[in-house]
Amino acid sequence: MKRTLAQRIRMLRMTFAWPRSPLVAIAMLLGSGFAGAATIYVDLSLPSDCPTTYDVATRSCGTGSSIGYASLGSGLSAADPGDTVFLRQGEYGQVAPPSSGSAGNPITIQAYPGELATVNDLTSSVAITMDGLAHIIIDGLEFHNVRGFGHVYDSQHIEIRNCVFDITGVGTTGSMKLARSTFCRITDNQFANGDGDVMVLQDASDYNLIARNSFFTAHHSLLSIRCSEFNVIRGNTFDNPDQKAVEVYDCEGTSDAPYRLDSTERNLFENNDFIRTRADIDDHSYNGIQHAAQRTIVRHNVFRNCLGGGVSYQHYSDEALWVYGNRMYNNTFYANDCHAIIGSATTDTGRYFDQQVKNNLLYKNRDCFGDPTQIRIPNPATVILTGNTLATEDPLFVDEMGGDLRLADTSPHIDTGLFVTSTTSAGSGQLIPVADVTFFFDGYGIPGEIGDLIQLQDDTEKARLLAIDYALNVLTVDTPLSWTAGQGVHLAYAGDAPEVGAHENTGLIFSDGFESGDTTMWSN
Repeated sequence: MKRTLAQRIRMLRMTFAWPRSPLVAIAMLLGSGFAGAATIYVDLSLPSDCPTTYDVATRSCGTGSSIGYASLGSGLSAADPGDTVFLRQGEYGQVAPPSSGSAGNPITIQAYPGELATVNDLTSSVAITMDGLAHIIIDGLEFHNVRGFGHVYDSQHIEIRNCVFDITGVGTTGSMKLARSTFCRITDNQFANGDGDVMVLQDASDYNLIARNSFFTAHHSLLSIRCSEFNVIRGNTFDNPDQKAVEVYDCEGTSDAPYRLDSTERNLFENNDFIRTRADIDDHSYNGIQHAAQRTIVRHNVFRNCLGGGVSYQHYSDEALWVYGNRMYNNTFYANDCHAIIGSATTDTGRYFDQQVKNNLLYKNRDCFGDPTQIRIPNPATVILTGNTLATEDPLFVDEMGGDLRLADTSPHIDTGLFVTSTTSAGSGQLIPVADVTFFFDGYGIPGEIGDLIQLQDDTEKARLLAIDYALNVLTVDTPLSWTAGQGVHLAYAGDAPEVGAHENTGLIFSDGFESGDTTMWSN
């Protein structure tokens, strides 16, 4: 909550318990960090610092009134909460902020508008490093040929946006790696050419948002989520001709991670485009998602040309033992090899069970040898298929050759989807009892996230999901509704029923803020 100057003066008077004049209080406020945020310039062309006389237009000292520093370290050391540090055009070293911002007053490190600030050829250290920090934004920088893209450890509320990351080192050392870091936002970046993994969320890196990034080429995985929970992976493009796209599983006790199983719950993957993985003769190596987690939602994604398989629910020791309660619905699988959806043949049904797969549209998928077998589920009691469409004839996409896999108005699959769950008793109000709440998303407590827009069967009214009671199977919504026992419940839909596949046929707004069917989400 922002306070007025008068409110802050009253707070100071209460804190010090003796009266002060307004002028004295104002002076104390200014000296205590309540002054207006500063703008700091880092300019590598300067011969020395000029903290009071930097001229922004001429990039020189002595004729201006701005704050200028000749080195990145000096500029970052001078930044207080709320300040913005602009990097003028040039090649910089490691970005390592020494101190934190505060809630509502982050420290922002940003490329100066219209200029290119880069970190190049940093082969002996990681490009971005933060340890135990909070409320920092990095915006618009470029990083090329670095030992590691970034290490964010034991930190909170870190935001990295609009950056370019290209060519990095081996394994998790070279990745953009979050460990024990929460409420971070990695958005609108380009990541390419990882010599191992490109991005890793590990060791209780929870409540993070990974959105609208493009990931291209890794010798291992583009994104790895390990023993981390309540993360949202939304609107990204994954393209890896060298290996797999995404893996999600528990931690196996490596040198830089604990041994912790059954600890990768409730991550959400939605509105992502998986456009390529490497070919193989097995369907468990190079998947779009190598899936060995718990209670994860995978929905409204497109998997196309994943030559090593679409989504594989795997089971193996040590990090992939607990695989249960996962929900995958309303995705489109198109022209993938090594099967679109794969299950495990494990007999360990005490730890591998209850993968619910509904309302997915599959077309032109094959096995690893080119035969038109779209799925491989050895045990249908553990990976349960319901209401999926395994099309053998043209589904009538809007533009199949152009990659627009929305259903055209003339498609036979309009209004043919199932409702993912149903009410368990009749009633009215804002608390809706349902058979299975785990298909839905309530924001996970991540700042800025909102819950799903849901709709009852045969009812045009929509309601926003505010909270989920997993123990009682109750949804709390923002608008009172009335329902009958056994009435279907789904995300907002148009027509008589939901569609199958990744896209509704109209411009509905879902929890992700994208319009259903808006192809701009696939072009980032």
